[in-house]
Amino acid sequence: MTSDIVALVRHQPEISTVVEGMIAFGESLEPCDAGDGAVHLYDGGGRLAVAIETPQLVQVRGEVERLLGPELADRVRVPIWWVEVRAAAGVPDAARIARRFADDIVHWQGGTVWAGPPGVEEHP
Repeated sequence: MTSDIVALVRHQPEISTVVEGMIAFGESLEPCDAGDGAVHLYDGGGRLAVAIETPQLVQVRGEVERLLGPELADRVRVPIWWVEVRAAAGVPDAARIARRFADDIVHWQGGTVWAGPPGVEEHP
């Protein structure tokens, strides 16, 4: 089973910059352009560990509320960039890497990480 995380970021995402930073700080990853702004991250064994989907600009608060609930929608201002991050099932460290990417992009660009109920974390 995959693990899905959504990073809601205030500024247009710099996915490659965040991935490069993760690698510079010790993550053994091989990024691969997946087209149209999406990126796949492969682990040291060549397995797909994390898929980062093409960022989507959300301009209507109701979309965040419809998809993630009113509690989270109350915590974000639109417009906001929606970045889906999926950790592959059965790949060691995939969930940790996906979470680290989401946390890092939100740390640098502001916003909120949604990792499913009950864990929602906000970063100024």
